[in-house]
Amino acid sequence: MRFERRRAKGTGPEVELRTLEGPDTLRGVLAPRHWPDARVQAWLDWADSVVDSSTETPADALPNVLSQPLSPGGLLGGGPARKAQGLAELGWTAGLFTRPSDAGAFRDELYALMSHGALALAPARQSQPPHIIDLAGSTSSRQIRDFCAAVARHDQTAPALRTVSERLAAVSEAVRRCEGDASSCGDPASNPALARMARSARAAGASDAAISDAIGIGLCGLETGVADIVPGARPSCIVVAADDAQAGRERELAGAGWRTGAVTLALSMPDAEHLAARDSGPVAAIDLTAFAQGRKIDKPALEAAVRLAATAVRLEAGPEGASTVTLANTATLLVSQGLTFDSEDARLLAADLWSRAVSAGRGLATVAAVDHPQLALQLGGASMGASPWAGPMTLAETEDGEVLKVLSEAALDAAEALGDDPDLLRVSLLGWRNLEDAPHINTASLSALGFTVLEVEAIEAALPLVGDLREAFSPLVLGEGFLRDVMGVSAEALDAADFDSLTFAGFDEDQISEAAHYILGNPDIARASGLSPALLSILDTAPSLAARLAMHGAIEDVCDSPAVMSLVLPFTALAPEAALVQATALAAGVRALRITREPAPHGYRLAIPEETPVEQPRPIDPPVQERIVERVVERDRSRRKLPDRRKGYIQKAAVGGHKVYLHTGEYDDGELGEIFIDMHKEGAAFRSVMNNFAIAISIGLQYGVPLEEFVDAFVFTRFEPAGPVTGNDTIRSATSILDYVFRELGISYLGRNDLAGGGNEDLNADGLGRGKADDALAYEAEPQPASRFISKGFSRGAAPDNLVFLPFGRKGGDAVIEHPRAAEVCPSCGDQSVFSGVCDTCGIVVDQGAMS
Repeated sequence: MRFERRRAKGTGPEVELRTLEGPDTLRGVLAPRHWPDARVQAWLDWADSVVDSSTETPADALPNVLSQPLSPGGLLGGGPARKAQGLAELGWTAGLFTRPSDAGAFRDELYALMSHGALALAPARQSQPPHIIDLAGSTSSRQIRDFCAAVARHDQTAPALRTVSERLAAVSEAVRRCEGDASSCGDPASNPALARMARSARAAGASDAAISDAIGIGLCGLETGVADIVPGARPSCIVVAADDAQAGRERELAGAGWRTGAVTLALSMPDAEHLAARDSGPVAAIDLTAFAQGRKIDKPALEAAVRLAATAVRLEAGPEGASTVTLANTATLLVSQGLTFDSEDARLLAADLWSRAVSAGRGLATVAAVDHPQLALQLGGASMGASPWAGPMTLAETEDGEVLKVLSEAALDAAEALGDDPDLLRVSLLGWRNLEDAPHINTASLSALGFTVLEVEAIEAALPLVGDLREAFSPLVLGEGFLRDVMGVSAEALDAADFDSLTFAGFDEDQISEAAHYILGNPDIARASGLSPALLSILDTAPSLAARLAMHGAIEDVCDSPAVMSLVLPFTALAPEAALVQATALAAGVRALRITREPAPHGYRLAIPEETPVEQPRPIDPPVQERIVERVVERDRSRRKLPDRRKGYIQKAAVGGHKVYLHTGEYDDGELGEIFIDMHKEGAAFRSVMNNFAIAISIGLQYGVPLEEFVDAFVFTRFEPAGPVTGNDTIRSATSILDYVFRELGISYLGRNDLAGGGNEDLNADGLGRGKADDALAYEAEPQPASRFISKGFSRGAAPDNLVFLPFGRKGGDAVIEHPRAAEVCPSCGDQSVFSGVCDTCGIVVDQGAMS
């Protein structure tokens, strides 16, 4: 394989000796001059993982071109030099290079691309591979729940882990049990139970962000669980969801992604397996902006760099390992070319560049859009894949080590491409950074207040470092002595946390805001004035979801491998919003996606009302009383005996053709106290068993065992005899004698109307009714004399003979059955049975005129 020097022919980057402060040491490192410390630190972290393999190959086995050292070899901790040397030696021993000069060109070009920040390499991830869950499997729901629990166990970092998890589960349960609307149930101020649980969780060590997530889980009806800590890497999974398998389960999938941010949804098993293998191999990222000069893109150099990077990751992964090459800063390159992210020209250019990369890397490595945070940081905060760019502002360090906000080269190139004034763009976003001609707050107005040249210079020196104008007028900048002696600020006011020098000087909010806009600019590009609408559209950092999906599809169509579409939701978004975004992405043809949420804002705090202390009444001295000594005496459980003369009823019925008599005995308050069960012609043994069983039940009732326990224990027991029940106006069939007896007792004494009807519908298989005769048994519409229901012998005639029970409605329904003829009450017998002047009960003729 042949390579040539392109970047290596030019001069190297301007470097300087940088001192980085570690946790407990200071470290000197040689780094490119204009790189911020965060980018340098990312390269140092990578360099620490690069093993020096140059000594593993004997010197006499290497060509002379590989024995010459790279310069400067100590750049970025020596990581780029060691990696380039090691891969070149590995390629030479494997017979990859045709000539020694090819090996040297490969090493020098790889080192040059890394030292200029155009190429970054990342080793295979050491974390556990993602778990693949097929949604078509019968246990997929349980696997997804287990995965969510595993992520929760990993993320718990509070000291009392299980206690925190239990308190968070209680927060979700307090929301789920609320019966109001979602806005009130999820508000601690409107839901007292939620407020109590949230205070308890916060006291146990849970963060307000975790409490907010627990409230969201309760609002969405998701399952909760108690988590124990499990050490190790944060788990991840890939859910395979074909179109037919995900129907009706969109909310479940979106909820899992919303909760964990570690669920990748793939639409086919081959795509899922490819994504899992990709995570286990090395990755190389190439910065597209490194191959653009103005509006010209060096596409041959880009293809050569992709071929070089693909060879590097192939050597590192081995012949059987997975290796990937991705492109970074696609959106930034489009901005520098003056193209709007949501435009056809932008998608065509992006597809062309990615297609060239795919062709250059084919046979060596997979070229696909990969979201890799480490590589993005090594390339200076690059946007990966089809992600939108980070914005027109970037960070730069001064010679004094101060970090300043400056305009990015891409933003300046975009202004130049569209004919806008770059200086106007800089002033709109960064302001004038001086007080000379500022409105209201300027050198003249400050001089009138007693500010000298010394204070004004201190303020202007602080302006590039602050984000709020008030910070430039803080006591740390002006000095407490000046504020106290010149401006007359008291010591108490200086100690106040909300002290504001500008407000104390007499400037109102409108004046401060107008001055800040002039001095510090406005980072909101949409509010910039004097710029063309085309430039404002290009510099937009938040394109629509449709625009992102269109760009993602344009890049994925030319790649051989699926790209994971990362859908980032606000921290306050709930699972239903995640489900909506997920459905939109799938409808656009995305092959794989991952739902994540933004982290909680710094200092995020829930509005949890404090517990209102209960005012204790003033204690009153108790009056002096005699001392009473009490002793608790434990008494044995006693038997409650029935009265000697007791009431009850006798029910005769037949179960499957076998007669059974049920006798009941009641206490004076109507509570059941005893039963007797008599069988007819069933054999002495069976009758004796039933009699003794009834005695046992009676003793239990008299010792306080609730009748409900017996009913629940013996209904629907099955043994012969069983079948249709005759003679009972409520129960139609039973599965056994005990089933019939305890259903009858449950209906009569407990009001268990749910036990009425058939005990087993299989006993009546014909589906026909019971006929008119049975209906008559079930209910009689005629007035019934009280003697039919009250024992005349028990009452000893105390019940009047003219007391009757009138029909008010059919059992089990609301319809009232009216007698077809109007009846009158008989003055002789008291029954409501006088029709047309004749009593149907006693047969006497009643004078209608006298009754009226």
